[in-house]
Amino acid sequence: MRTKSGYYGRRPSRSYEGVILTVRKSSAKQLVVTVLTKEAGLLHVLARRSTQGKMGYGTLAPLAEMAFDVFEKDGVYTLTEYDCRSNRRLRDLTWDGYVYSQIFIEMVLFLTAGGEKDDVLYNLVRLYGRAIELKDIRIVTLIAGWQLVALTGFLPDIEKVRVFYGGTGYCGQPAYYLDDAPAGIPDGMAELALSGAVRKTWQTLVRYAWGTPEKVSLRRGDLKFLEALLYSYVNQCSERQLKAPALLDSGSFTRRDDRS
Repeated sequence: MRTKSGYYGRRPSRSYEGVILTVRKSSAKQLVVTVLTKEAGLLHVLARRSTQGKMGYGTLAPLAEMAFDVFEKDGVYTLTEYDCRSNRRLRDLTWDGYVYSQIFIEMVLFLTAGGEKDDVLYNLVRLYGRAIELKDIRIVTLIAGWQLVALTGFLPDIEKVRVFYGGTGYCGQPAYYLDDAPAGIPDGMAELALSGAVRKTWQTLVRYAWGTPEKVSLRRGDLKFLEALLYSYVNQCSERQLKAPALLDSGSFTRRDDRS
């Protein structure tokens, strides 16, 4: 159902399609909704209470797909009308599952720039939101995370890259560093010898084709390592610190193998 705001008689300036990344309350009567749009990349849109009418703010949620109109004035975008497809799976996620969705959103915000159209990025985020309704969100997040690194131009040569371990970092998380340099070891770090099997699994994640019946099987140790490596590398590339991984319950996943 298309929901309208109180801007009656005023024609919206633009229409967009997008996936909601974050919804933040800025006042008692207003939200700031960050949307990755198909037409213009990231947009920060103001949503006033009148936009929602009697429905409240419930339909504006992370990873919901939305077609919407905005009124733009002085670079400020105000939501005037929208049609939102909520993500059903998010309503039923465990705490860890919810955190994984926030990890992916945080990675998208860290590695991408606002105001730039990118069809491949848009499709990846949309596919991620749909895939978590059907598959293991931990595996989906790992696959989408490494593919995000690849499409933003940060992916190293998996066959040759050197990986270094520097102990524990933020909130006890493993701290890794990736480097293509042929020699030298960063201060305070030790080089890890990655097996061919681990590198092959890493490549499989990057090359995974969405929408196919292909299954990705991961040993628990490889899953844990490639996950921690992803978070460290996003921190390295963005020069920022992911916060969401610190919220994970380390004892929640005890299966020997996981499948997407």
